[in-house]
Amino acid sequence: MKYILLSLFFLLAPTLYAQWTVESVPNQKLVNGSYVSNPDGILTEATTANLDALLKSLEDSTTVQVAVVAVNSIGGVDIFSFSQDLFTHWGVGQKTNDNGLLILLVEDTHTIRFHTGYGLEGVLTDARCKRIQQEYMVPLFKEGDYNGGMLAGIEAVVKVINDPAYADELEAEETNNAVGDYAGAVAFLCFFVLPVLLVSFVIKLVNKSFSNSKNPSHTDYPEMRVTKLAWVAEFLLAPALIVALIGVSGTDQPFIIAMLGLYLYFLITLLHRQWRMKRVMRRLVKDGDYHGVVGFLRSNQVYWFFMGLIFPLPFLPYFFYHLVRKRRYRNHPRTCAGCQGNMIKLDEKADDAYLSKAQLIEENIRSVDYDVWQCTACQNTEAWNYPNRSSRYKNCSYCGSQTSYLISRKTLRAATYSSSGQGEEIYGCVHCGKRKRSTYSIARLERSSSSSSSSGGSSSSSSGGSWGGGSSGGGGASSSW
Repeated sequence: MKYILLSLFFLLAPTLYAQWTVESVPNQKLVNGSYVSNPDGILTEATTANLDALLKSLEDSTTVQVAVVAVNSIGGVDIFSFSQDLFTHWGVGQKTNDNGLLILLVEDTHTIRFHTGYGLEGVLTDARCKRIQQEYMVPLFKEGDYNGGMLAGIEAVVKVINDPAYADELEAEETNNAVGDYAGAVAFLCFFVLPVLLVSFVIKLVNKSFSNSKNPSHTDYPEMRVTKLAWVAEFLLAPALIVALIGVSGTDQPFIIAMLGLYLYFLITLLHRQWRMKRVMRRLVKDGDYHGVVGFLRSNQVYWFFMGLIFPLPFLPYFFYHLVRKRRYRNHPRTCAGCQGNMIKLDEKADDAYLSKAQLIEENIRSVDYDVWQCTACQNTEAWNYPNRSSRYKNCSYCGSQTSYLISRKTLRAATYSSSGQGEEIYGCVHCGKRKRSTYSIARLERSSSSSSSSGGSSSSSSGGSWGGGSSGGGGASSSW
């Protein structure tokens, strides 16, 4: 499923426009004193002139500086980080009281960002910024009216700054923000999440990956699979139920409630996964397959590491418990398969006598670690291997040992804009000494479409200028449509 999500992400997020950087966005305040940077022509000249007149009057009467930027794309950069860096680079607002505001419109991601200086955070609170965006700008942006939306939003900003009473009035107005956020959540669920989950369901169905599928495909851990009904309930019905409960709750903070609900939902799904893992381990321990237990825990180690980062409570402590448990099962007492006597684990020096030349080489180059267990009754030995997954050594196609390494890689035919290239790799084996040559394809070159991103760079080659040198702590809000 994660591969499907990644594929859809890259398919749905192509770079359609020139990507502007903080350094290349034209600082029109240095060129002609304009408050508006509009390098892609998203706003008309008339709108730019109206905004300049409005914002110059605002600065003359209050010293507040407002910078407006409208661009097609900033690439894959987070809009908050971009706004913070651009605000600092230009120094919007007066240095003495940091009373600047940056308004950034990014067309390809359909996002508007208000980024406030320290001195404006009390007047233009995050909630007020969000409300202005949702009531005055987003509705018009949805209709493609960037000029009308920008003018309406900035006029509301000017009213709040000039008249604090208007800010109180704005706070008291009846809004449908909660309904809008809820509708957005429903739309996201219906038009993105639901199709992805349905595609995942079909793929699992075709691959016979459900536990109640006919002629299920082979797996070492059948307990990890779920029935069709359980999968639908967990991944389709449960998210839909969360959205429905938020809708009937009547809360005025649907986003916060939604985040809490999703956090709880993911915790439940992870606990369900833990329960299935316990079933696998119970079976393996019952069979005395402690090597299998360690292998199973190793296969889930990276997964729980990332879950610990995403959900620190409670899964970060669980990740460390996972490591301790893996070590405990690796050293767990076991019985001899021949005489059922007790076995002891030999130390690293003693076990060398029972390993083959290839196994000794694997241990020396740290591609595989071996544990040797010896029966105290019949002296029978058993060697268990634990491959190092981060090792640069691969399995040799001749001797089968994990002792093959890359000797060299070179280009046989360079790629061009019209055809792909070809390269050659040579692998050698530390154990058997044989070498293997193989060729690989080199993707053809792609012409860059971002040549225009450097245009206008000369106009913003120096920060500050006619701006007052203000700074920001990251206050403000963002809205998408």
